[in-house]
This record gives sequence, structure tokens and C-alpha cells, in this order.
Amino acid sequence: MIKTDCRHYRGDKPCRYGYPCDSCGRYDPIAASVLVLKCRAQGDVLRTTALLPGLKRKYPGSCLTWLVDPESVELVANNPLIDRVLSLDLEGVLSLTSQRFEALISLDKEPAIASLASAIPAVRKFGFGLNERGRLIVLNPAAEYAWRLGMDDELKFRVNTKTYQEIASEAAEVEYRRDEYVFVLPDKAGLKAEGFFRKNRVPPGRPNIGLNTGAGTKFETKQWPDKRFLELIRLLAKNLKANIFLLGGPREKRFNASLQRRAPVKVHNTGTDNSLPDFSGFLSRMDVVVCSDTLAMHLAIGLKKKVIALFGPTCPQEIDLYDRGQKLFAGAPCAPCYKQTCDDGSCLKDITAETVFEAVRAALEIK
Repeated sequence: MIKTDCRHYRGDKPCRYGYPCDSCGRYDPIAASVLVLKCRAQGDVLRTTALLPGLKRKYPGSCLTWLVDPESVELVANNPLIDRVLSLDLEGVLSLTSQRFEALISLDKEPAIASLASAIPAVRKFGFGLNERGRLIVLNPAAEYAWRLGMDDELKFRVNTKTYQEIASEAAEVEYRRDEYVFVLPDKAGLKAEGFFRKNRVPPGRPNIGLNTGAGTKFETKQWPDKRFLELIRLLAKNLKANIFLLGGPREKRFNASLQRRAPVKVHNTGTDNSLPDFSGFLSRMDVVVCSDTLAMHLAIGLKKKVIALFGPTCPQEIDLYDRGQKLFAGAPCAPCYKQTCDDGSCLKDITAETVFEAVRAALEIK
């Protein structure tokens, strides 16, 4: 008998074990089907993985499907707690239309994703959907706090003390136990970094400090000034004899090249065209990562690195470093503001290189 309820069942080809259902001893029936819709913002996708242990505890024996933007598939593709990853494209969405889930968790507020949450059949729904007028609504009362955070700046900026993980767990009605991100690198992710270290003869026995200079594609207000980076490089080299690495994406190509050229000591530019796995491979070699509130910060948290996170326009209270590192926030009167551009930028400029250096030294437990 063909067992279509087995989690290993494929239908179009043999399962990974390659046995006919009739004689297979690996039959593993699915107790519940769970769908997570968290597609947008790569950093948010990564920190939402902290819900997975709680979901598996709540729905033991479940088959968990995650729908995600194509650019973020690599963030969850190797996750041991996700049974199936679907890309947010026509093929991925169509594959959901004939299914019925025991639980659907929708954590994006964008209309397209919320519309899917309302349309896909499920016994219980959590998070956000759309009503018949195309307006965002909560699918369960417990999601109301997360809903109000998006509409009330006073609540989000001044009153709220909960981390994103707490807020998401509440909305999904999952017991919060401060579970960490679940992020697993593919086997070959560290090869480029390994070759880079070998080629550049990076001295062993010294602390490796990664400076991620990027601000992401949305908030240029998250970028720490180049003057501050140069001051920090000098302090790290003089006082810690550190190996210093410049990290970033395509937008930081000129910025990092300029820092490398102007730095008072040798710094290692890891390049700005790395794939997500290769970039993560470099992060995995760092002892401390200095960054603003960006994907690099979330990757470093997921890799359980020590992180010195610089905050200006966004809320530091929503980030959990899991007791590894420090969150630095100068507390400008106008911050947080979530503005994408700013002529002043004092919220980040007021974080001094000396302050960041002392945080790095504390993270390394050097007195």
C-alpha cells in the first residue's frame, strides 16, 4: 500500500530511502501539517527561525512547510526543523492551494502574503490576514499586540520592551522559551573564507574582528560613518593586535575599498560580491562582529558569534543577542525614527569608536 501520509513520500519519484512503501521500515506518518508564511526581509526571516523549536514542541510529529521569498531560500534551506521550503513564486503558491493545514502562521503584513494567509485552508490561523475589503486584520486575538506595534509609534519606539521573538511567539501562540535562531550552513560555505585566510596569510593566534560596514538596501541611516570605522581600526590594531576584516555587500564596494586604502594598518577586504553562504562562511571565522541592525547582524546571531550591534534609527529592544555582545544606542532625542534618509545622522555618529572598541574588548574578555 502506498502511504501518502508518510513525511518521506514524494509521489513522482522514490523517497530518499528508495524503498517501495510496502516493504519500507521508515514509515513516519505526519501528525499535523504546519505552514509558516514569513517571506519578506531576510533578517526577519532568519530571526523567525527562533519559533521553530516551539512549533515542533507544540505540534509533535508535524510536517512543517515554510513559504519564503526566493532571495531568502538559502537562509532556511538547510534547516533541520523545516520539512519543506517553498519559494514565493507561481509554482510554490500553486502547490499550496489544494492543501489543508492544521496550523497556519502568517507573520508578514504585506497585502500579498496576508491575502494568501486568508485564502489557504487551515484549522487554526495565527498572525495576519486580509478581510473582504482588502484590509489587514489579525487572524487570532493574540496577534493584536504585534498588529498595534505597526500602527503606534509611541508603543513601538518608547513603550515596548519585548524582543521580536517574544512578539512573534505571542502572535503564533507558541510558548516562549528564548529559543535561539536555527541556522545551519551548507557544508561548502566556509571554503572561500578558508582559502582567503590561507592566501592572505592571516596570522593565527590573534582575534579576528569583522567590521560589516553595510546598512542594507532600505536604510542608509544605519551606516556608521567612515571616520568612525577608521578610528576603530586604529584602536583594534594598536591595542589588540587584531586581524581586521571588512565585510559588506555590493553597495559597500567603494566604501570598503576606501577604508582599506585609508586605514592606518593592514585590513583584509573580504570582497562585496560574496554569495550568502560564502558571506556567512566569513562571519563564521570571526571572534567578534561589529555591525549595524542588518542581515549581517542576524547571520552573526544565528552563527552564535559575539556581536557589537550599533543602533540608531531602529529599536534595539527588539533584538536579542543571547548574552553574546552588546547593543550600543546613543539615544538621540529623535531616535528611533525608522527614517530611510537623514541629513543629521547624529544617532549613529554619536556612537564613538572608543565606545565600540571597549565593547569589543569586553566581548573578547580582555581587560
